[in-house]
Amino acid sequence: MQTFFSYAAQSLKEQYRPEEIRRLSYALLEDCCGFSKNDIYAGKDTEISTKQRRQLHEKLGRLAEGEPLQYITGVAYFYDLKLSVNPAVLIPRPETEELVEWIINDNKGKTGRILDVGTGSACISLALARHLPGMQVEAWDISPGALALARKNAADLGLDVAFIEQDLFRFNPGDRASVYDVIVSNPPYVTTAEALKMEKRVLEHEPALAMFVPDNDALIFYRALAALAARTLKPGGSLYVEISIYYGREIVQLFEEAGFEETVLRQDISGRDRMIKAAKYHG
Repeated sequence: MQTFFSYAAQSLKEQYRPEEIRRLSYALLEDCCGFSKNDIYAGKDTEISTKQRRQLHEKLGRLAEGEPLQYITGVAYFYDLKLSVNPAVLIPRPETEELVEWIINDNKGKTGRILDVGTGSACISLALARHLPGMQVEAWDISPGALALARKNAADLGLDVAFIEQDLFRFNPGDRASVYDVIVSNPPYVTTAEALKMEKRVLEHEPALAMFVPDNDALIFYRALAALAARTLKPGGSLYVEISIYYGREIVQLFEEAGFEETVLRQDISGRDRMIKAAKYHG
């Protein structure tokens, strides 16, 4: 087996640091052969079939070409969930877990309704459905492919979320005023300038629809979310959003101008502006 680790180290040395290569190698061995780290440490991995060896080398080649591990294995882990992922959805990120943690801590033991706008893999809505059982969860996305995957994840996990194909910019609230207690979104927010700083494997493989905004209107989704929340949040309800690290103050100002009475900008574990909570007036 050490031969495989050596081969992986040689194949991936241009793209990854040595500790990352080790982690990726273990992940491929588990995916292709079913071996856990403990199995490998215990020497239970000596028998690998020709088919498994072929799979290992094929997937290692895809990693070397820059394809993300999660798309190769079809699996991503988020909060305490194991999710299916594919190129129709973004790969869930650790900073989004911090946003989910904030919402769970604020709403433990409560009843009501949650709306997740731009659900993708449904990582946010499913984590909230599991940890806030008193809340009904609804999730929107514009992508049929994303919604199909989200529904599969909900079924696999046995969690109840109402998925709806809905364009945020075409939503007419009609008689749906004051229906949600929580609205959450991790919307597109990457500009061209930001894209230049991103990893090539993200830009080439993850869905542009879920990432990018016009350079001349970087806050387009936050304005639409503020308008949606102002109309459909109950008094005392809150809007939670993940944000670009470059626009925290501008989004806070946007929400304040939209009439939210309490707006909190919070940093992620790395100390970067990353999420905002905006509370609606009570009266």
